[in-house]
Order: sequence, then C-alpha cells, then structure tokens
Amino acid sequence: MRIVVLGAGFGGLACATALRKGLGQDHRIIIVDRKKSFMMGLVKLWILAGNRRLAESQTPLAGLDAKGIEYVNDEVTRIDAAAKRIHAKDGGWIDYDYLVVALGAEPAPEKIEGFAGRGFNLYDAAQVEPLRDRLLALKKGRVAVSIMGMPYKCPPAPYEAAMIINDMLEKNGTRGGVEVELFAPSPIALPVAGPKVSADVVEMINKYNIHFSPNCKPKAVRDGEIEFDGGRREKFDVLVGIPPHKSPAVIKESGLAQGEWIPVDKSTLKTQFENVYAVGDVTEIKLGQLAMPKAGIFAEGQAKVVAQEIVGEITGKQATSGYDGQGFCFVEVGGRMAGYVQADFYNAQGPLFRLEQPSPVHYEEKHDFERSRIKEWLL
Repeated sequence: MRIVVLGAGFGGLACATALRKGLGQDHRIIIVDRKKSFMMGLVKLWILAGNRRLAESQTPLAGLDAKGIEYVNDEVTRIDAAAKRIHAKDGGWIDYDYLVVALGAEPAPEKIEGFAGRGFNLYDAAQVEPLRDRLLALKKGRVAVSIMGMPYKCPPAPYEAAMIINDMLEKNGTRGGVEVELFAPSPIALPVAGPKVSADVVEMINKYNIHFSPNCKPKAVRDGEIEFDGGRREKFDVLVGIPPHKSPAVIKESGLAQGEWIPVDKSTLKTQFENVYAVGDVTEIKLGQLAMPKAGIFAEGQAKVVAQEIVGEITGKQATSGYDGQGFCFVEVGGRMAGYVQADFYNAQGPLFRLEQPSPVHYEEKHDFERSRIKEWLL
C-alpha cells in the first residue's frame, strides 16, 4: 500500500510517525511538504520574548527518511480524489491508496486593507524578531494587538503575546510609558472556550494592565491608525496583527472543501471521498454554532486516530476508538510562567474546560511538549 500525507506540520508528522510504527516496510509512507524544516508555531512567542532565535529553531524534515518515511520536498498543486492521485509542482503525479490531508491554515494578511507594511504579522516567523526590536526601541506610545479575523490558529496566542510584550517592556524599563491594548472581533475573548474561560483570560491580562476591547473587527489600517467596522478608530505606535486565516488554494480547487474548510466525520476524520482523510487546521468540525479550534494538539490527536483507522483497514485489526475531542494548551504570561487549559469539546453536556493558574511548572511543561514531539517525529 502507498499512503500519502500532505503537509509536515503537527498533523502530518504525527500521522506519518504513527503509520510507520503500525505498518511493515512493505507499505510506503510518503509525506509531501514545500518546507525544508519544521518549527512549532508556539516557538514564535519564545522568539518574541528573546528566549530563542529563528535560525536555531528549525528542525530539518530530511530526518524523516531515516525513520522510513519518504520525504518529498515539493508543493502540492492538485488533488484528484476520483483518480486517487496528487500532483506535485516539480515531481508530477503521485498515486495513493490512502490520502491524509494535513495542509493546515494560512494567514491571509491581504484581507485587511493597508495592514502589510504598517503592522507586524505575529504569525509570520520572519517578522517576529523585527517586531521584538521595534518594541524594545519604543520608549512611549501605544501597542495595539489586533485579532483581525476568525477562526485563527491557536486561540490563546494573541493573549500570550500581549502578556509577553508586557513582560518585555517591564524588563526594558519602558512599560510605564507604553499602553498595551488587545482588540478582538468577537464579543468575548475565546468564543471556542466559552464565557467562563474567556472572562478568566480577560482577568488574567487585566492584571498586567492590558486593556481588552471586544467587538472590534478591523476594516483597514492606515498610518498610525486602525479602523474597525462601525467607524471606531484607534491610534497605535506598534501594531501586532493576527490576520484572518484561509485554507490553501489547492484545497478549494480540489473540491474537498465546503466553503473555506474540509468537513470531516468528527470521530474518524474521513472526508466524503474514498480513502481520503483530513486532520488539523484545514478541517472544520462543527460543535453547534462553533467549530473545533485550530491548534496543534487537536491535529496531533486527530492524526493518531487516522493512522489507527488506516492501519486497522490494512491489517484487519479494527480501530478501537475514534477521536475524542480532547486537548490542552499552555497560556504563557511572561516571567517564565504559563497557565494550562484542558478541554473536552465532545463532552455530552457541552464543551468542558479547566484552567490552571500560571506557574513555572507549566512553563517547563510547554518546553517539554516541544522537545518530546521533535524527538519523536524528526530526531
């Protein structure tokens, strides 16, 4: 059998690794990604804080070959689910028996008029070090952190960034002259987590003198000013933006998506096409009026279930359990401290959450989280 995995992010790497462990070497596992290296999104916050450099945070994907996973450094340009094949830009057509789509979500800063060149894209790793330099050079003024559209990857990240910026400015001796405000397009901080956790997060950032402004959806960015729907305008000296997200163009062109994202079975992650699965940020799993958040921990959990499904079909050992909708995340607050949120999105009575207060222990657990995955997947 030939199993092709598209994307070497959380979902793709976790799935390929689990498939390799579950299948003999006579079954080929091929992973296709246009990137040459892997870096967790959470590392961008450590770069912002000055604990990491971008250059030292990249792990080469070439290490996959030594693990018995064929790594193809190429860009997927077409998915032909009817013919069970995908097309790579340089390598041409690749046939598959099973396909796992884990291409993620892409920031779309172009959707906000005037943002490019006037603000820093927090989700672009190349812009984080220049953002840090700009913040440290600011002696007085206003920092605006703006969530510019939903959904976006890693819902707590903008709040973490605001608290890390506070910590940076405190250490820099300039916090007293700099105002920090966070703008969100939603009526509460984290709609996916509900009103209680949202209120806790707002209370958390308020402790650091960070103001929260809900119902602020950006319309356009001008020199030193951001304009929101409804006409509200706010001045800034530094704008930290979390752009709207979109699915890769190849997903829409393939017919896999309905709207922006790929609908999947909430338990098996199967798509409407035979032997085609999708995991992680590129998918949409409806939970009433909301959808599963886009975060690496959910992609990883889904990927392991998909691997179990495929291995079960090939070997005749039926998968024992489906995806359970559970996950967790760390909420970094600066000062080498992090909180911890545990979530159960498939709870029968509705999504269930538990928030543990920031501690040095959770901060270290967040670093262990990165180290353990890198070791398992690529080293």
